Amino acid sequence: MFKARLSEPKLFANCFVAISNMIDEACLIASEEGLHLRAMDPAHVALVDFSMKKDFFDEFNVQGEIKMGLDLSRFCTILKRGGGSDSMFLKLSSESSALEIRFENSSTRTFRMPLIEVSEEELKVPSLDFPAMVEIEPKILEEAIKDAEIVSDHVVFSMDEENFYIAAGGELGEAEVKISKNEAISFSVSPPSGEEKVKSMFSIEYLKDMIKASDIASTVRIHLGNNIPVKLEFIASGVELSFLLAPRIESE
Repeated sequence: MFKARLSEPKLFANCFVAISNMIDEACLIASEEGLHLRAMDPAHVALVDFSMKKDFFDEFNVQGEIKMGLDLSRFCTILKRGGGSDSMFLKLSSESSALEIRFENSSTRTFRMPLIEVSEEELKVPSLDFPAMVEIEPKILEEAIKDAEIVSDHVVFSMDEENFYIAAGGELGEAEVKISKNEAISFSVSPPSGEEKVKSMFSIEYLKDMIKASDIASTVRIHLGNNIPVKLEFIASGVELSFLLAPRIESE
């Protein structure tokens, strides 16, 4: 048995909208700690790690550990039907094969979404040693990606001891956004010996999907290394949402 209630479900919905841009289906786990989801996109380029703590909910009751296989696109379509002043209820009984999603306000609207079979392969988050981290407002990253998209389909993140750079270039021109360490909320970098910068290239298409999580976050932490995945960690109270994105390796 699983039951949960949220009086302000917008943040919950926004989390899943961001996740569903890359992940088609996933197993959502309800436990005594709260809700957790970890999944990889079909191309195995990006990994999402999501947790919403039990205390975030107005009510949260679960018996044991409940695994719910979800078609995320359909789930998000339902979540978007919730109004700004609605309360949302989630319920799954032990004998049911469908998750009940209910919105209550001046009326009660109930959806029952069949669960699906999804792979239960345990995904482990790679242990990465990031030599650089910068924390900024999500809007800065969002606008920088929009700037980069004008001239290219990929973008280079780099950091030296003074600045964080988001740059793109190609036949259509060049674009660069620079954030100094004094403008960042937090800033740390230790380039490898003999190098002045930490630098990696990434797909703009994936980053565009990830930055849709900006709606849930007050800040975003960008963990960076040389030609290793970037970690985008969207910071919000009671919620942990992070993405790992594999780099594009520059051809010689």
